[in-house]
Amino acid sequence: MKLLNKVAIITGGSSGIGRATAILFVKEGANVVIADTDLKGAEETQNLIKKERGEALFVKTDVSKAFEVKNLVSKTIEKYGKIDILVNNAGVVKVGSLDDYTEDDFDLLFKTNVKGIFLCCKYAVPYMIKQTSGVIINLASIAAHVGQVNHSLYCASKAGALAITRALALDLAPYTIRVNSISPGATDTPMLRSDVAKQAKQRDMDPEALKAEFESQGVMGRWAKPEEVATGILFLASDESSYMTGADILIDGGWAAR
Repeated sequence: MKLLNKVAIITGGSSGIGRATAILFVKEGANVVIADTDLKGAEETQNLIKKERGEALFVKTDVSKAFEVKNLVSKTIEKYGKIDILVNNAGVVKVGSLDDYTEDDFDLLFKTNVKGIFLCCKYAVPYMIKQTSGVIINLASIAAHVGQVNHSLYCASKAGALAITRALALDLAPYTIRVNSISPGATDTPMLRSDVAKQAKQRDMDPEALKAEFESQGVMGRWAKPEEVATGILFLASDESSYMTGADILIDGGWAAR
């Protein structure tokens, strides 16, 4: 098992990539803490994990709120006594043109996609420093590498996730803490399906036609499965990537290669 007895916090673990990662981590021997605002989704994730003869602690957490992140970290330490892995997966997307976007949209995207990473790192890292070990994986996006129509603020927030990854890798290297990121392309998650539905309405398109457009962005002609992204996260969380820090792995079906 690649993560035997490791303790991992996974934000946004109630669905999509976060859920797939939580299940995979448990299969690999980790003790998993799911952080999310979606109670129903978290319960579903926990039930799926039970089928794998594992268990996961759920802590209701809005990653943009410092006191909730502090509580998440405290509950993890209280139960397990350490934090080996932090997966900053929680994120939101808002679709819109510059005219459509509001200041509230800006605040929502940046407080979740960037501030959330900052807060989770801020409160988890002191325990990793005490251990002189730890791994942080931030979820960036293909949107951090290429422009997307009606996604200017989302692209900017994910570029922020990429930048904080590189900077923290330098700051935390003296403590044997590695910081890397994953940039998924179009992945079949509830968030992407919601995104496509909203875009289709804005562009007066059939959602299936827009889905096909997304699929054509890469060279493999399909969306990724969440499990395919989770395997990349597992690689970065495990000792198999022991000489990697400050790096980003594109799991984008060839989107950035075009």
